Amino acid sequence: MGRAMKFGLLSQIQVPKPWTETTERQTYWDNLDHVVAAEAAGFSYFWLTEQHFFAEIGHCSCPEMILAALSQRTTTIRLGFAVILMPCHNPFNIAERVATLDVLSNGRCEFGAGRGTAAYVVEGLGFNADVTHARAVGREALEAVVRMLEQEHFPGYKSEHFDLPPRQVVPRSIQRPHPPLWYAASNLETFERAGADGVGVLSVTRYTPEQVKPHVQAYRAAIRSAKPVGRFINNHVGAFAVGCVHDDDRIGRQLGCAAARFYYGDNDAELNKVRFGSSEGVAAIKARMAGYSDDDMIETGMAIGGNADTVCRQVERWAEAGLDQMIFMLQIGRTTHQQVLRSIELIGEKVIPRFAG
Repeated sequence: MGRAMKFGLLSQIQVPKPWTETTERQTYWDNLDHVVAAEAAGFSYFWLTEQHFFAEIGHCSCPEMILAALSQRTTTIRLGFAVILMPCHNPFNIAERVATLDVLSNGRCEFGAGRGTAAYVVEGLGFNADVTHARAVGREALEAVVRMLEQEHFPGYKSEHFDLPPRQVVPRSIQRPHPPLWYAASNLETFERAGADGVGVLSVTRYTPEQVKPHVQAYRAAIRSAKPVGRFINNHVGAFAVGCVHDDDRIGRQLGCAAARFYYGDNDAELNKVRFGSSEGVAAIKARMAGYSDDDMIETGMAIGGNADTVCRQVERWAEAGLDQMIFMLQIGRTTHQQVLRSIELIGEKVIPRFAG
């Protein structure tokens, strides 16, 4: 069935209301179980977002701690930051977190970098959320962190926004000169910029595979003449799809699309109004979602769902668009722990082997 494809799992630890005393902690523990199951099923990567203040939407405010816990429960699956909000942390702290995870996981860390797109988060942490400013700060921070990871004695770094003194940054990462670098690419225009910087792409399947394909091609073209921000090129395109795989095709479609509707904002979470700009934005999201049938969502790539055969056909479309890695986002909305585990099991049994090369 076409090209080899790697498979990943992504979470932002959603905890929809209503809550009991134990809802949040149980969701954390369930997510640990999901990654252990994913490794056993043959998944190659686990990705965790960084979210702050987004009650219900994303409770993973300390991704490095969750990934550290997973480093002790797993042995082969790659553990990825998707992504660290670069303008919101001191570069020394970022280098220390990345290297510590790499040590604890015995060289399995993946370093995704982003600027943070939600002003509510960036401003809440005390930083300037202006896009142009955040992009410049993020770029400079990444350049500094790469030097810290590469050089045992960091010589210092002076730029428009930083004046960092020479220091010996510890611990040292196992992967040398540094773990693989990735950019978040929620906008298709980011593909080409990532290629020019020689880093991997982590995108989202909210466009059709046919819409994404030319941007993957632009990425591949740009990476051929890249001026890498890191010390090596990471030529790799991944995208995450919200969904569910089920033994029953109809139920899998329903669950996958319900999860996608929740992810894209068709829910009652109070923070949607800042996530999408305003209460009018939330109303527009709900109206737009109401206009999509489940089949529309699956056809356009906004959701992935059904039985294993249906999902294989959807993954094949993404393979043909040029993806190297299909990332499943399964712990969303009202999808239960058992439904997530069954999805992972079915992907391992019936989807991953179809794309082994």
